[in-house]
Amino acid sequence: MIGVTSPWLWYGTRATAVVGLVLLTASAILGIFTNARLGWKLWPRWATQEVHRRSSILALVFITIHIATTVFDSYVPVHLAAAVVPGASPYQRWSVALGTVAFDLLLTVLISSLLRSRIKIEWWRALHYLTYLAAPVAVLHVLLLGTDAKKGSHWLLAVLGVCVAAATGAFCLRVLRTLKLRGLRTAPPQRLPGRPRTRSR
Repeated sequence: MIGVTSPWLWYGTRATAVVGLVLLTASAILGIFTNARLGWKLWPRWATQEVHRRSSILALVFITIHIATTVFDSYVPVHLAAAVVPGASPYQRWSVALGTVAFDLLLTVLISSLLRSRIKIEWWRALHYLTYLAAPVAVLHVLLLGTDAKKGSHWLLAVLGVCVAAATGAFCLRVLRTLKLRGLRTAPPQRLPGRPRTRSR
């Protein structure tokens, strides 16, 4: 822990946490849309995939800044090891551990993406799904540890509610899309109208 404290570090920690959470949620939602192969005429699928990639990188950048400002600020005793080792923080150990888990999951996804050409596509895809797990873990981290959430700040609770609702809606859409595609694959072929059936002998 570095002995520096400033209200700007505290504000930076809070702001980057919220922005990182929103970007992480957006990345997870766009990943669901990409995986479901959803696209529109004015918004093709490759655009969704590109925004998903960029939002993931930005989320990791803001979360890294969030961790840096937390470690630099001596107002709370959070050591550098707590950024990657869950439970290493003496301050709010388990609440901080949730944030550590979310960060570790994102690092795993990033490393797997950098090694995508060297590992099996099945392994990369399985590791990439960890993004969907990192988002709800990060929400719990902000809800349990965030000062604004503890004070019942309406703006932060509204942000958390929108993130949860949007991610849940995207997941439900993904499930419905999967069920629809499975139904189309298992449906019997339709006979063309006006075409007589041939009777086998």
